[in-house]
Amino acid sequence: MEFKPDWEQAQKRMLAWWEQEILDRPCLQVSAPRPGQEQVLLDAAIRPQWMSLERWWTDTDAALERGERRLQATYFAGEAFPLFNPNLGPDLFSAFLGAEVRLQDEDTNWVEPLITDWATAPELRLHRDSYWYKLQLRLLRQAQEAGRGRWITGLPDTHAGGDAFSALRGRKNACLDLYDHPDEVRRALSQIDVAMKQVYDEYLSILEPERWGSSSGWLPAWYSGKANALQCDFIALVSPAHMREFILPSIIAEARCLDRGIFHLDGPGSMRHLDALLETPEIHAIQWVYGAGNEPATRWVPLMRRIQAAGKSVWVSATPEEVETLYTYLRPEGLMVNTWASSAQEADDLVALVAGLAGAH
Repeated sequence: MEFKPDWEQAQKRMLAWWEQEILDRPCLQVSAPRPGQEQVLLDAAIRPQWMSLERWWTDTDAALERGERRLQATYFAGEAFPLFNPNLGPDLFSAFLGAEVRLQDEDTNWVEPLITDWATAPELRLHRDSYWYKLQLRLLRQAQEAGRGRWITGLPDTHAGGDAFSALRGRKNACLDLYDHPDEVRRALSQIDVAMKQVYDEYLSILEPERWGSSSGWLPAWYSGKANALQCDFIALVSPAHMREFILPSIIAEARCLDRGIFHLDGPGSMRHLDALLETPEIHAIQWVYGAGNEPATRWVPLMRRIQAAGKSVWVSATPEEVETLYTYLRPEGLMVNTWASSAQEADDLVALVAGLAGAH
């Protein structure tokens, strides 16, 4: 791979990580700027003054060029790898079902609720002629074509299931509906699940995971077949009973579209659902996101031990200073720490440190 000369060996280590095993050393992902490329990385994340917010989101040629510049400027150490993120916003799946997109800033967008009254609620189905659906497929095709042998083009941020329901209904109404309109909620989620499977079929036909493997575009966890991040931020607002009754079936339905699924567990507000996730065999790994104000990562070693004890792999972001502690107090098998360094040498030194720790275990 052009931007990752040791890609073949990194693939083997990541396959072992999914199985809570070690090939020759534990997995560690470290990214660093290539010499003299620091400003390139900064510039790639900033919208030029002449570019409108709409063009920032919809110009697929420009998005591809930004992503390519970022990958060229990055050194990928350990199991870090060049990953093109084709995301066009967190609520885009809901736009595929007919919701109207609102652009907030360079990093996020949202949709207007589509279900305002259950008496007049539309059928939730995939609109293949949707502007945003066609735009997403175009970006995927462009990135996949340009990236063959150079990078992995990731799967877009899906946000189906409970997150799509919450976006289409509005969060407050979605929460109340779990009590007041449970049958309508089940019907809506069932329709969302059908559309989700159709979207996955289209994505996977473009990305050819049987040839290149795959990963989420924003959560670098590669597998030799079909892999993606599973998520539902809406669970932070619901009870464990409602999560199991309404939300978990859709998470499982999405996971069954894949060979490997890693669940994005977002913050302490979602911790009450950990048992349900750990009991779900279709989930193979957990990404723990402790969130701003809940640092350091090492504070959460007991929680990550619970995940490992349940036979799931762990993926966590941490500072370079925390790497040694995490690999000392957690089982290195099935542990993936994602971090950064200021130079290629520092990145390689961190990988060597972890290799040495494994030898001491």
